[in-house]
Amino acid sequence: MKRTFLAIKIPVSKKATEIINDIKFVLKDEKIKWVESWNLHVTLFFLGDTEEELIGEISQSLSDKFKNTKSFILRYSGLGVFKNVYNPKTIWFGIEKSENLQKLKSDINHAMNLVGFNVEAREFRPHLTIARTKFLKDKNQLKELINKYCQLDIQDTEIKEIIFYESKLTAKGPIYKVLKSIPLN
Repeated sequence: MKRTFLAIKIPVSKKATEIINDIKFVLKDEKIKWVESWNLHVTLFFLGDTEEELIGEISQSLSDKFKNTKSFILRYSGLGVFKNVYNPKTIWFGIEKSENLQKLKSDINHAMNLVGFNVEAREFRPHLTIARTKFLKDKNQLKELINKYCQLDIQDTEIKEIIFYESKLTAKGPIYKVLKSIPLN
């Protein structure tokens, strides 16, 4: 068994790096686990424990499904949190509404359903996780950062591929290994 997921890898622009560094500086005394820049991604489908003999079938299914799908641009803007500012669990950059991304997600859901994976019932809320919080002493600092960056355009990224990842959890954080890169034309 391998723990797997499908995602879009996000290269971080200079502007996004500067914003993340500002957020890290302001929240430096808080208990936060920052996502390493090389691990930044938008999860499209979490498969979880996957039988190794299914990996080839999934890879082929995705390659077939997306062979005629065009690349597209995603815009990242705004800073927010999941649960809420008083009990934050995840700090993220938002992703502006994209018909291309919604179609991609819908097509992935369909392809994964055909291979036997259950599709989550909850609404797809695309975001780029930059940190996971363990505990915040000063929630007002986070609130001020959200107010500062909530309307800011952060970066545009051309989405040229979907990546089928294996995720190995370690004490130092997850290690992602590319099982298959599925190009978009």
